[in-house]
Amino acid sequence: MSNEPVAPEVPMPPPEETMPNLTEFETKYRVEPHLLTEFKRIMATIPNLEKFLYVEGPDEYWVREENFARYRRPEHGLDNGRAELTMKMKPKGAKNNIIRREWNWRVDGTPPETIREGLKDLGFVFNFSVWKSCHIYNFDDATLVFYTVYDTTNGKASKTDSFIEVEVSEEHISGMTEKQAWEVIEKYEKILEGVDINPQKRMRRSLFEIYVRD
Repeated sequence: MSNEPVAPEVPMPPPEETMPNLTEFETKYRVEPHLLTEFKRIMATIPNLEKFLYVEGPDEYWVREENFARYRRPEHGLDNGRAELTMKMKPKGAKNNIIRREWNWRVDGTPPETIREGLKDLGFVFNFSVWKSCHIYNFDDATLVFYTVYDTTNGKASKTDSFIEVEVSEEHISGMTEKQAWEVIEKYEKILEGVDINPQKRMRRSLFEIYVRD
């Protein structure tokens, strides 16, 4: 029998937890409208663009207590008339809207009044509407969007804001750790420095929180 000492077993660190399914991981930045042309120039320098879309149309926001639903039905653009009903949920105690749960349902063939009546029956109340014009760039690891928002709640545009959004790929996020997701965000923040994007400008409030009526 050998008398050589046996090295103690070193416990392996637990594997990093990956994001659950239906996670939305995105950052948003307020920008000046005139930066659109520079944004599009930068997009043209990034290899492996999978798809570009220009879409514009109304978004309606409906509220039920702390939850909200967004009914989106583009009227112009290259998204084949895609209409969606979306619900999002922020984790309790979260200080920002970077990581949320998101559910999307395609409702292209459903009349708008049917959607609205269904939301009312579920206890939702209409709160506000905006018109969005979106320049959407889909890459393998992320979607980058420059969009302008017009507040149309009172029937005509009364306020205009522009934003850039970086969202980690919906197809890949459920297999990624939070660290890996942040690496994607930081990669594109570096690329977008030319349009004044940096970590300090990440917005804490969501679009809903900016426009919601009390």
